[in-house]
Parts: sequence; C-alpha cells; structure tokens
Amino acid sequence: MAAPVDLAVQVRPHAVVEFGVVPELVFEALTDPGRVSRWLPEPLRLDEDGPGLLRVRLHTPDADGTGDPGLRHQRVLPVATESGEAWYANLVITPLPDARSRVDVGVLGECEREQIDAILKQAVAGVRDDIAESFTPG
Repeated sequence: MAAPVDLAVQVRPHAVVEFGVVPELVFEALTDPGRVSRWLPEPLRLDEDGPGLLRVRLHTPDADGTGDPGLRHQRVLPVATESGEAWYANLVITPLPDARSRVDVGVLGECEREQIDAILKQAVAGVRDDIAESFTPG
C-alpha cells in the first residue's frame, strides 16, 4: 500500500504564467467545465469521481495594504486519467498592473517531472487559445 500523500509538502511550484487579460477572465477559462475540457490535455479529463483535483483560486489586489492579496473565489474541479493516476494542481491567479494576470501553478502527478512540464506547456497553450477565442479586446 502506498504511503499517504502530504500535498502541503509534495505540491511544488512548477511555473509562473502571465496572461494579458484581467484575472476574472483567466479564472473563468480555468474553471468553467465546458471550457476546461477544451484546454485540459491528455491524459487528464474532468471526472466527478476523481481521484485528482484542480484547485483554482482567484485573489484580489492588496486592498488593505498588508502586502497579501485576499482570496476572492475558489473552485475545485475533480480530474482523472484512464489509468487511474492521481493528479493534483493548485493554481493561484493574482492581478498585475495594466489589466494583466499572473498564475502560479503547483502540480503533483504520478509521473516524471518532464511529463508534468509537457502537460503544463500544453495546458497553458490551450488556455491562451481559449481566452483568445472567447475575448477580443476593445
């Protein structure tokens, strides 16, 4: 039997990604089930039975001057693979100046780091395409 996974220790930062749109648009692309299915790469898929999870958090700007943005919205989406591997991802969206956004991504997957990096690269490209198709500035 495998040892329990301590997500606080195991989920480590993998990437920081910037988007040229406001955080709310990024949050919507990352959490709307119809849109998630367009960018979530194989071997992952949305599955109510899990066993994995995508946790997406949208933070507000540092309005109170404490240096820390506050949590505004959070959604948890269950994911699975055909082989039953457990994947966990924590995505934190924070606002940047000039109506831009930053997403800090942490991932824990039952595979090599190179595979996680490849899946993350494909997912980021898919999210960028989805946002471009869904939003035209001006």
